[in-house]
Amino acid sequence: MRSLLVLMMFTFALTSDATAQLFQARFVTSGYMWQRQDSVGRTSDHLFGHQSVSLSIASPTISFYTYGQAFTDLAGPVEEETQYRLYNLYLKWSNIYDVGTLSIGRQYVFAGVGTGTMDGGLATLRFLDSRLRVTGYYGTLPPPRSKAELIGDKTNNFMTGGQIYIEPIEIAQLSVSFMNRKIQAEPYSALRRDSLFNPYLVEIKPTASTERYLSGDLNVEYEEIVSAYGRYDYDFDTEAMARMQFFTRIKPLSFLGLTAEYLQREPRVSYNSIFSVFTFNTLKEFEIGAEYALKSTWQFFAKYGSVDYGDGETSNRVTVGANGKYVAVSFTNNVGYAGELSAASANVSYPLWGNQLTPSLMLSYAKYKLSEAAPKLESALSIAGGFVWRPAPIFSFDTQIQWVQNKIYKNDLRLFLRGNVLLSERLNIF
Repeated sequence: MRSLLVLMMFTFALTSDATAQLFQARFVTSGYMWQRQDSVGRTSDHLFGHQSVSLSIASPTISFYTYGQAFTDLAGPVEEETQYRLYNLYLKWSNIYDVGTLSIGRQYVFAGVGTGTMDGGLATLRFLDSRLRVTGYYGTLPPPRSKAELIGDKTNNFMTGGQIYIEPIEIAQLSVSFMNRKIQAEPYSALRRDSLFNPYLVEIKPTASTERYLSGDLNVEYEEIVSAYGRYDYDFDTEAMARMQFFTRIKPLSFLGLTAEYLQREPRVSYNSIFSVFTFNTLKEFEIGAEYALKSTWQFFAKYGSVDYGDGETSNRVTVGANGKYVAVSFTNNVGYAGELSAASANVSYPLWGNQLTPSLMLSYAKYKLSEAAPKLESALSIAGGFVWRPAPIFSFDTQIQWVQNKIYKNDLRLFLRGNVLLSERLNIF
């Protein structure tokens, strides 16, 4: 991988246009502080700090992207070393002979059933004015906590697959995808007892788990009248369906929309993991809804849904609400096997001084029972208020105070702070 990255960086230097190199950098610094009640009469103060950096430099053919984050507990009962996470670091070569695209490095893959982060390569070929696209990828999985290094056991930690995308007619898109992923958990030590119940330390080496899926999905959209989406996933290891989904939206009138969705899925558990020996039920869920637009200012919606957990256990939910330009409110009620919940929430925000200052206020209240056998309803109340300040296009500052009252915490007060700087410049390096 290192050799390929060096080769692509050299290609970048040779092929980049002097007037077409766009450099962008985003720096986000945030802090999150609160006081936690560890036990009766004992509390601890916490201050988490995050620093995120996103960099990119792009020309019409060669681009470079990276995004990483550092985290540390600045104030807490247990001191921790700073943790670094590298989410992506890759080079992308576009318009190869006007048909191909190649990216190499740590990147997130989104190709039908194949999704996830890998250290490797992804290539796409486009034909018939991009109405036919073929994508393939292969790479090793990143190490735990997304460390800035390659994983040690590459044979048992990899991800590979592909996708074929076809647009047979203007209103329909069809794709077929395949993904094969293997994950080897790290060995760990644990105490065991011998025949005389004496403890001794043993090393546990979990078996590598596998996932092999084949998926097909179809998307249809006719003007703004009808849209539909369907998906079917097949699990090669269990030789059975893993997921089936269908969604549609119909607009008989310009201001009225009707929706319907059905989802049936098996728990996504690796075939040869320890969890695969347990008995699972197929989850079946459907939801119908209506959306009503009042001019261009307000949108009202109402939804009814039900989940079938198997063995005659079901849960039903009703949700109604409205979204405006500055206000959003919703009400929901859930009853059945998953417990009982009645909740209301509201969100208000209003920009001032040409969007330089935007204060906001959020409120939610809920009464719930985690099971039908619970003796009484519990309540939870949360309030959050803050503002976003943008004195210049390249800088913004966010702050928010959060207060929660529930069964566990009588008064939970938290403070969130974030500063964001965005730099964008045309460069003339090569």
